[in-house]
Amino acid sequence: MESRLPVPKIKVKQETNITNVTAKNNNHKTITNSDNMSAPTLTSTLKSATSTLAGPASIKSTNENKPPIKPLNRAQTLCPITRPNNVTTLKRAATNIAHGDAKKPYIKPVPKVPRVIKPNNVTASKVNRAVQNDVDNAGKLKKWDLRGRLAQTSGKLTAAQQKNKDMISKCSGLEELVNKLQAGEATHNNKMEELKLSNNNLTSEVETLTLELSAIRKNEEDMTKRLRELEESCTNLSSALNQFQEKSRTQEVLISEQTEELTTLRKDLKLQQELNTDLNINKEELRALTHKMDKERRVLHNTIQELKGNIRVFCRVRPPTQKETEQMKALCNINFIDDCTIEVGKSDGSDAMSCSGKQRGTKQEFSFDKVFAPKASQADVFEELSLLVQSALEGYNVCVFAYGQTGSGKTYTMEGECGLEIEGMIPRTVRHIFVEMKQFELLGWEYRIEASFLEIYNEHIIDLLDCQPKMHEIRMVDSKGHDLYVSNLQIKEIHNAEELYACLRTAQRNRAVAATQSNERSSRSHSVARIRLIGTHVTKQEVVVGNLNLVDLAGSERLKSEEAIRTAETKNINKSLANLGNVILALLKKQEHVPYRNSKLTHLLMPSLGGNSKTLMLLNISPLDECYNETLNSLRFGSNVNNCKTGHVKRSRMILQNTNI
Repeated sequence: MESRLPVPKIKVKQETNITNVTAKNNNHKTITNSDNMSAPTLTSTLKSATSTLAGPASIKSTNENKPPIKPLNRAQTLCPITRPNNVTTLKRAATNIAHGDAKKPYIKPVPKVPRVIKPNNVTASKVNRAVQNDVDNAGKLKKWDLRGRLAQTSGKLTAAQQKNKDMISKCSGLEELVNKLQAGEATHNNKMEELKLSNNNLTSEVETLTLELSAIRKNEEDMTKRLRELEESCTNLSSALNQFQEKSRTQEVLISEQTEELTTLRKDLKLQQELNTDLNINKEELRALTHKMDKERRVLHNTIQELKGNIRVFCRVRPPTQKETEQMKALCNINFIDDCTIEVGKSDGSDAMSCSGKQRGTKQEFSFDKVFAPKASQADVFEELSLLVQSALEGYNVCVFAYGQTGSGKTYTMEGECGLEIEGMIPRTVRHIFVEMKQFELLGWEYRIEASFLEIYNEHIIDLLDCQPKMHEIRMVDSKGHDLYVSNLQIKEIHNAEELYACLRTAQRNRAVAATQSNERSSRSHSVARIRLIGTHVTKQEVVVGNLNLVDLAGSERLKSEEAIRTAETKNINKSLANLGNVILALLKKQEHVPYRNSKLTHLLMPSLGGNSKTLMLLNISPLDECYNETLNSLRFGSNVNNCKTGHVKRSRMILQNTNI
């Protein structure tokens, strides 16, 4: 059975999908709000939105409005319809169906919505809200109410068509805007490329300028630092300049004063030069006169020394030592009659026996050139000796030797002890030589000193300055036999007194000594200090050579039984001293042959005893009564020596062949 309902004349278009409308609104919102989107992206978005909106409006739905191909029977249509449980039965009122034209259904007019241009997001939200309301209202309609649904769908279609028109107009405007933006995009792209290039150039320039700026800043810091230093230097230089300016002013004043003084000094210099010329003339005259007078003085000095005797003997009595005083040892009766005579006797007054056994007087008297009492000092003895040292400086040979028994004070007299007041003849001679040398230098003499030290021990010569054992022999200097020398003997050149003192101390340490009953440190050898004085006068072309021999003889005591251990030493000592006595005796008798070569001592002293020399014997005796016999022997030996007479002594004088010596 056919349906009684008339077929609607209005064809219902396809219902617009809510999701499509929402997507279109969202696309529109995206297009409107994307100011920062690029032109190609914006263009593609707008095209897709246009195609979406134009599609449903232009394409009509044919499937929905077309009637079914086969007419549906009512029975076939309504039979299978079942009502849902939740739907109540709606009773309809009876309607009169008129046969003829079907009455048009009432369609509620859709209120017109004024077109207000608002932001896309607001419009889209309202459209979505309206569509949602329609959907909700449609959901409330019954499925069999076709009219209501048709009316609802028609309203929706009208609204959708209106919206479609608005979207098309908006899309056309957006397309125009897109075209403008694309044109502007190309321009801006070109400009952007230019700006990129400019930016790159500017970036490189900025980097370059940054490097230059850092270099300039660093240079500025250096320049600032240098400026500060220069300012400080300038300040210092300014202060220094001020000081120099003040000093310059002072110097200018001083120069002016010195100029005036220089003028005065030049005048004085001329006067002094004239005066010096006169003085030089007088000086040369005085030099010639002084040299002449010095010659005369030397002659007179030598004459006086010869009148005193070329061989002289001084007798010196030593004082008792503190130990001897404490032991209360007996002393001899010694009387000093005058400066040259001494009287000696035993302390108990008994007679002394002579060598022949005859009895002699209780006292014996001896005469010498000079006698020194026990209170005499070292300076008193050297005062007499200094005249002979003067003769050595003038070119004469001088020999001084100390004789006496052990313990009589020979070594003390010759060497002395540490101290200016108690030093012996040798140290005083050294000092006197250098003092007199300065006086001779004023007269034009220049001296060179050579020194050597030796000892004769058991008839062997030993060099006291050289520890190496060597063979030493006494030899003649020339065929005339006026002078002697010792082979392999170390000779040192002396430049000052300290060097000579050092040599003397070395010789004292190396000398052979031993303990005896008479002395704890007895000299067991004959010590000889040889000093050679060579004086040169360049102006007068003269050279004088003087030899000074200072001899400290060993003790002259006889051998005792308790000292038999030193028999060889004592025999050699006594032999050399006996030969010395024989030589003096031969000189007294003026024998043709004098036995100098019988011992090394007499052979070494040959130029001093019988040759061209001035000899001084320092006879030392002990004041003890127990040494009375040895004292008499020493006094007799000294008296014999004092009686020896030698001829005239000549000075060693030469004429220089070359003025450069």
